[in-house]
Amino acid sequence: MTDWEMLAKGMREKALLSEAPDTIYEMVYQPSEEQKKMYFNAGRWAGGSRDYAARQAFMKLQELGDA
Repeated sequence: MTDWEMLAKGMREKALLSEAPDTIYEMVYQPSEEQKKMYFNAGRWAGGSRDYAARQAFMKLQELGDA
């Protein structure tokens, strides 16, 4: 193995052993519990549920999308 291959192998092994997030997206964005609930309820609205919480969450996401 060349020096470059040894270096790459060592870096890969080190990265696999670390407890780093799986993706860059996980490092950048971690929604709050309130946001998770809003996404969940808006998804229920999109899936056909027609209760008040689902409707309000969907409307709130629509407002945020227009901003």
